This record gives sequence, C-alpha cells and structure tokens, in this order.
Amino acid sequence: MKKSTNKKGFTLVELVVVVAIIGVLAAILVPSLMGYVKKSRLKTANANAKSVYNAVTAWAADEETAGRPVNMGSFTAVTDVDCATDKSVTSTSSDSDKIQHLAYQALGSNGNETGYATVFVQTIGSTQQFVTQWRKTTSDTTIGQCPDQINDVDKCPSAPGTYVAP
Repeated sequence: MKKSTNKKGFTLVELVVVVAIIGVLAAILVPSLMGYVKKSRLKTANANAKSVYNAVTAWAADEETAGRPVNMGSFTAVTDVDCATDKSVTSTSSDSDKIQHLAYQALGSNGNETGYATVFVQTIGSTQQFVTQWRKTTSDTTIGQCPDQINDVDKCPSAPGTYVAP
C-alpha cells in the first residue's frame, strides 16, 4: 500500500522569492509615490495662496472703491502671518493686522491646514501687484504662490517673500 502525503503550504524558497519580488516593487514605487505627495502638497499650497490673494485683492478693491486707495509703493512685506489667528481690525490698523484678518477669513476654517501667509508687492510686467505665498509651517520648504503659481516643487522659493517668476 502506498502512503499518500498531502502536504500543504509553501516552501522556504517560495516564500523568499515572493518577499524579494515585493521588495523590488516597493523600491520602485516608493520614490514615485513620494513625488506625488510633494506635488499634492504644492497644489494645496498654491490653492491656499490663491485664497489669501483673492481676499487681499478684494480688500484693495474695496478700499479704492471707498476712496482710500492702497499705496502699493509704500506697502511693506507682511511675513509669517498666522492664518489661524484673527486680528480685530479698525480703520487705523496696520497692514499686517489687516492682512492677518483677511488670511484668517480666507483660511481660518481649514483647521490644521491654516498655515502661514506672506503678502508683498512685486512689479510684474509693468505694474505693481500683490503676491501671496503660503506654507503649512514656518519651516516648510513647499511654498505656494499666487499670482504666477509655482508648478514645480524644485522651483519653490528658498524663503517666503521671494517672488518666483513662472
């Protein structure tokens, strides 16, 4: 009579081959996935910079309509405005306080994504324009910009307040 052996399972060699294949696939996929994460962070930064930009330009238009045009030549850079903090604004408030209030209105409901805004005036073409930049933390190197959004993570400015041409 013949003994039948009904072995179930995988051999050690089969398991090692499968683990090696998974390791090779992970080594190929992880760098490309990190690129997608960086691009996603930049798109978020650009969108938040655009929200602040829209708020600032609407404020400037309202000021001009009310007969109080914003003097672009004397506008100083507003850096590291915490978009999670609201400032009470009066007619004598500083530009920094006004910008902080506008940034809060634009991004205050974003929770942990409120971040930090930088607003400054830049001559683009032949006109002076507001430029807004946004980053998640003060040490973040992924900086979004509006107008002229940044489309390449490697072209982000080294510091906020530095305009990057498209």
